[in-house]
Amino acid sequence: MTNSIQHTQLELIEKKFNLKSLLLSLALIGLGVLLFVYSGKIESDMLSSTLIFIGISIVAFATFLMIAKLNSEVYVKTNSPIIKRQLYFDTADFYDIKNAIDKGDYKSIEKFKRVDEGNVQLYVVHSKDKKFAAMQLFKYEPFDFVPQTEVKTAEF
Repeated sequence: MTNSIQHTQLELIEKKFNLKSLLLSLALIGLGVLLFVYSGKIESDMLSSTLIFIGISIVAFATFLMIAKLNSEVYVKTNSPIIKRQLYFDTADFYDIKNAIDKGDYKSIEKFKRVDEGNVQLYVVHSKDKKFAAMQLFKYEPFDFVPQTEVKTAEF
């Protein structure tokens, strides 16, 4: 069995630098610092404290935005963002799901009932425009989910 999909580099997916996120973050940091500095020029303690709180909150949010959204994964052919999902199913459906994946019949997987936490996990990576998907089926064996299929990719 190959490595799991979480550790496999797919050639159709690449990481891209998100310039928009960087510029937005820097603008928000500038706004937050400006509010913080401007709060010292206001005579009202309540208003000054409120501006300090808002300024610090904006800087904290901008820092989070910069860290979380600076790099993004995209599908190379359409430049569409990548979405990663983990779907859980009941153990009774394992062989039917495995057969569907092996045959490439990905649409039939939608008919199986999902559960909140099951012993069968389908890890799905797909583009937001639904032109690309990669998936791998896992089954819970003592202490961890173990890959049960190869990483399967499909382009639509």
